[in-house]
Parts: sequence; structure tokens; C-alpha cells
Amino acid sequence: MKIVISILTLCALIALGVIILKPRPFKPNVPIIPLYATEDEARRLLEQWSPVSVEEPEDESRTSQRVLVASNSETRIDVGIWNGRVRFTNYLTDQFNRTDRQRSRKLNWFLDQLGGKEEFEEPNDTGYMLFIRNPKRKLMVVYGLHLGPIRINDQNPAHWGEEDDKEEGEDEAAKSQER
Repeated sequence: MKIVISILTLCALIALGVIILKPRPFKPNVPIIPLYATEDEARRLLEQWSPVSVEEPEDESRTSQRVLVASNSETRIDVGIWNGRVRFTNYLTDQFNRTDRQRSRKLNWFLDQLGGKEEFEEPNDTGYMLFIRNPKRKLMVVYGLHLGPIRINDQNPAHWGEEDDKEEGEDEAAKSQER
């Protein structure tokens, strides 16, 4: 009888240990803002999560005309608006930044929300950021390796036109090659 009780106690302790030590999945309480959604749609999604303010773009003047901002104690979300449509979304969160494993789980959660890892190309790793392109959905996820911010960029030229996507100086370089 004592052996049965000991085995049951041991099984209960193992089960409790598994429950306590099992890694918590990254399930943030943040809205995923669809790229190319209207400004009103993005605002409604953000307002369900947190109050929204509008800011002038500082370093984003080539990719947004204004930025919708919502934040709480853990996360700030910036949504870049161009001609009334969402062009990018930045998620800067303190959640799941303590270890490389946590940061990896966070990135994987976002990739799963945006079509799944199988839709993405191999990442371009600069040592500071990962650039991960999804050609099927025409978007790019940019992930900061150290602080864990996530940026989702709309790369569909039908939404923005080729001229909007050219880097500064590309026109001049093309003209000089024609000469």
C-alpha cells in the first residue's frame, strides 16, 4: 500500500513540476492591424485595446503621413498611415524579451499570425535585425534582435506604386547609367 501511495505521490509531483516548468506560450493581448486597412479600421482596432493618439512621423516621412499610437505599460503600437491606409505597424513590447528563447517564441507567434513560417523566405540577418519577407502576402517582418521590436511593412507595389518604394538616389543612379 505504501508503494502505491509513494508512486501516486511521485506521479503527482512530476505532473505538478511539468505544469509549473512548462514554458508559457507567447500570446500577447495586442491587436494585429491588417496592412492596407483603412485608417478608421486601424483606429477602431487600436481603440479596443488602448486610447489612440496621432503623431507626426519623425523618421518615417517617406513611409507615412501620420502615425496612430496606442500604448499600455508593456507595449507600444505605432501604425503608419499613408493616403488613409495602413502601410506599417510597429510593435515594441517588453513582453518576452528576457531570453533568446522568449524572443524566438515571440517572433514565431507574429510569423504564425501573418501566414505561417512556411510562407516566409529565409531571413536576412544583419546581426542587429532580421528581415523576413513573405512574397505571397507581399509583406516584410523586421525584427530587432536585442530589444525585440517587431515591424510589419506592406511591400505590395499595387498599394503604393513603384515610385513610392524607390530609395533616395535610385532615380539619379538610373539616369547616370543611361548616359
